[in-house]
Amino acid sequence: MTRDLASRRNRAAALQQRRPAVPADQDQPLQITTVEWQGEKFPGAPYADGAAWELFSALPRPDFLPNHRHGSEYPYRHVVHAGEVLRDGVPAAVADERFLTVPLAPGVDLEYVRRLTQTPHLEPAARALLDRVRESAAPGVGEIMERPVTAAQAARLLETAAVPGGFCYRRWDIAHLCTPASRASLGGETESSEPWTLALRWAAADPADYQAPVAPDYEGLTAMPSSDRRGTPVLGTGFAISTAHVLPEHVTADLADLPLPEGAKLVAYTASGVETALFSYAGQQWTPLTLERRVDIPGVEIGRAYQVRRVLREATRVVWNGIAGTLVDADDEWGRFRLSRPSPDMLSRTGAEAVRRGIYEKWVSRAELAPAV
Repeated sequence: MTRDLASRRNRAAALQQRRPAVPADQDQPLQITTVEWQGEKFPGAPYADGAAWELFSALPRPDFLPNHRHGSEYPYRHVVHAGEVLRDGVPAAVADERFLTVPLAPGVDLEYVRRLTQTPHLEPAARALLDRVRESAAPGVGEIMERPVTAAQAARLLETAAVPGGFCYRRWDIAHLCTPASRASLGGETESSEPWTLALRWAAADPADYQAPVAPDYEGLTAMPSSDRRGTPVLGTGFAISTAHVLPEHVTADLADLPLPEGAKLVAYTASGVETALFSYAGQQWTPLTLERRVDIPGVEIGRAYQVRRVLREATRVVWNGIAGTLVDADDEWGRFRLSRPSPDMLSRTGAEAVRRGIYEKWVSRAELAPAV
């Protein structure tokens, strides 16, 4: 790792320590105020550092879940994105620089933009509009990023400290998705049979580490047939498939792995809508943050520390048979090669296989690998 790169990553870690995300599940008294959502008034409180709001109700309502806070005067709660909540007549998050913004124009509103995000092969004007919206969602230094992970991926992370390369999201854009059912739209890297789902969370070190998964750069992913794909299809608009939300997607640059920053966390979301931090990463070790027993990760003992065996310092970019990619694992004779720009044609030429959404790899002879220029 170069000195400049190390400095950027250290600054990002320091920023996260100065302005950490507020834990979503706190038992301390809430600052409840009256807000408006979908034309109705509700008692509410900021959630996840203001990225979302908890709405409360004394009576059962559609989509409201039982309140996990025992003794609360409001037995039911629902979490919604801050952009959907009005406070004093304006969106509750309007003053936050992370707020997703839509250009003002006749006939252009959030629902219109959401429909565009679900439309592949956009006309140039529509593409330009979505690009403007995405610009307001660009990850900044210290931005909290999140990636859904399966139980098997989480178990591997406890041994190898690498942020899984590929698709990820700003925490700000998805904080309101706090149940396994709601998070199923985040790429499909969930196990629907489980009453919980997992995510890796970290602080972005450099905006250049992330790219938009849009055509033409990542057009090959949009053409992948279902037989060669893991998770949900890639639309190429830069947004996830969703019938209700605008969810900007990001990919790590060239789909490469990133070094894991200090302070990264492995968290779980349960069917009751409660978020629990399971482990925190620092000093090449995952430290347990809970003794929570509602989450079962095969091969992982919740509540026990895990020493990382291998730490990624920086992605190694290589070329194999004229094709660009990264080296994600290796021994003396063989290397695990990951495609930087997957497409059906690249899969036919290389024989690479889908590992997870957007990630395609294969073992190749190290003698056939050359450093990328």
